[in-house]
Amino acid sequence: MKSEKPLSIANISIALIYDEPKKLIRSTEQPFPPEAEAEWETQETINKIADTWTRNGCRVIKLPLDKFFLSRWASEHHAIELVHTVVEGWGAPAREAWIPALCELSGIPYIGSDPFAQCVSMKKSTFKILCRALGVPTSDFHLVLTEEDIQQIPESLLNRPHFLKPDCEGSGMGIDATHSVGSSPASSRLACKQLLNDFPDGVLIEELLPGRELTSAFIGCDPATLLPIAEIEVPDGVYGLSNKSKEAMEEKITFPELTNEMRQTIQSSMLTLQKQIGFEDFVRFDWKLNSSGRPMLLEANPLAGLSYYYSVLPKMAEAAGLSYETLLKKIALSALSRRNHRKFWYGRARINSKTAEMND
Repeated sequence: MKSEKPLSIANISIALIYDEPKKLIRSTEQPFPPEAEAEWETQETINKIADTWTRNGCRVIKLPLDKFFLSRWASEHHAIELVHTVVEGWGAPAREAWIPALCELSGIPYIGSDPFAQCVSMKKSTFKILCRALGVPTSDFHLVLTEEDIQQIPESLLNRPHFLKPDCEGSGMGIDATHSVGSSPASSRLACKQLLNDFPDGVLIEELLPGRELTSAFIGCDPATLLPIAEIEVPDGVYGLSNKSKEAMEEKITFPELTNEMRQTIQSSMLTLQKQIGFEDFVRFDWKLNSSGRPMLLEANPLAGLSYYYSVLPKMAEAAGLSYETLLKKIALSALSRRNHRKFWYGRARINSKTAEMND
């Protein structure tokens, strides 16, 4: 019986798919908000990622998500052996799952978690419900979907320190020190109404946690490699869009000493969620300590930023002794280890069948 060759990314064709870093065209029919492009990577980061894949021995195909994307995919996807997507999109709770779903339909392995995990994580309220069911600590919360729901927010939540944010956004969108920290029930109801106008997928109201902000991550899949846990500090104490820059890292990142209990809570929770939700390759988890010093999970990001210039996860990998090239290589090898997974069978059968029909 032949043994399988060790996995390698040398000489493979990897497609780097990304949001075209240009402003969306605004119109009365499509009045995109000012921050619509906030999550998209800069051209500098896209070039850095592409150059790093090249240094790892890969053949890189750049595929911006523009008006030519679908026609290019139709003509070029047969030559692609692995996909790396950094597409964030806009306006849809399933937006981070667009490319993984396309890859599965096309029978092509991709880096990152599957469409289910991407969608569950995007909707923070759903993710928090799963956390509670799995015994992962998370703060009290209430979801507002309509203006009528605003009057149903429990007084018990409004009368204690609380925090408001969109239910389906990232990069701190909709989070700001001026309105996110609730000061009174009346002001919070007004802020909730305003947020709902800008973010109609829902507004999440959470118990305000007074402790330090931590972030944890793993890379790989089976087994996962846990990276050093980092602490994030920002000047105004509210980690929102105003202090998340695509030009430079404005946050202060340190690697604090934690108690064994804190570390155990964070690490065991990550592994539980990895197993139950199906997180793969690279995922970052955001935490805050409550008044008792217990870590409470805020959210998971299965499409965490990988920018060499301004993302936290590469800094965590660096603290673990991993270069940027090694980080990308490890997540690619993790993805390739699933290349024969059953989720790709249908797409490959469809493609092969179509090719056979054309050759008959």
